[in-house]
Amino acid sequence: MLFTALLSFFIGIILTVFLVFFQVTITPPFITLSQDILQRLLKFGGLILGVPILTFLALYVYPSTEKSSIEKNIDYELPFATIQMSAIASADIEPSNIFRIIALNKEYPFIRQEAKKIMNQINLYGYDLITALRNVAMTSPSHKWSDLLNGFSTTIRSGGDLGKYLSKKAESMLFEYKLKKEKSTKAAETFMNIYISIVIAAPMLLMLVLVMLNVSGIGFTMPISFLTLVAVGVVALINVVFIAYLHVSQKRI
Repeated sequence: MLFTALLSFFIGIILTVFLVFFQVTITPPFITLSQDILQRLLKFGGLILGVPILTFLALYVYPSTEKSSIEKNIDYELPFATIQMSAIASADIEPSNIFRIIALNKEYPFIRQEAKKIMNQINLYGYDLITALRNVAMTSPSHKWSDLLNGFSTTIRSGGDLGKYLSKKAESMLFEYKLKKEKSTKAAETFMNIYISIVIAAPMLLMLVLVMLNVSGIGFTMPISFLTLVAVGVVALINVVFIAYLHVSQKRI
């Protein structure tokens, strides 16, 4: 992060020098020599520090956003992966083979990566299963997965029944999953009502008001074609805003 910020500092210097001595236009010849160097230096001088600062902030925020994304995907797959782990544990096989099977299963890509970490701890680093579980639990982005692994290791050390433990965890996670689905459904219904009110009712009222003002001649007059274009543009803009909001707020449950 620091090295990239240092490189961007030199990029900021090069960019500033270019913008100070050269002027970029949208008409040929596109790049011309600048006449007022001092004024452009005051205008673009902030790029020398602005570029590395923005680069540093972007690299500082990126890991947390990536961690949050991975956590959501792990939590989404976890209830169903736990059911499979419970079924495997009920067959009384060696506990590490549970994660070996999950690591070979392509149905849960994010849980699969976490299971691979456990198998690497055992096969490459030579740790026992309990130590491997603790190491992966400490570094996992998902708190639920960490809690499951810690409970898994505690059950092994205490000689408990892994099948029953995983079965109880699966029931709890599925119950929580259903609650979140119901909450998401209700939120979607509310969002749909808001969308219908804004996208359908509001543009119609706006169009009616504009037409009445246009016919009465109060304030301004505009052609019908322009009014139609305005109404369509407003509806399109509202749809873009709603789609962007859905894309940003969408969460895998």
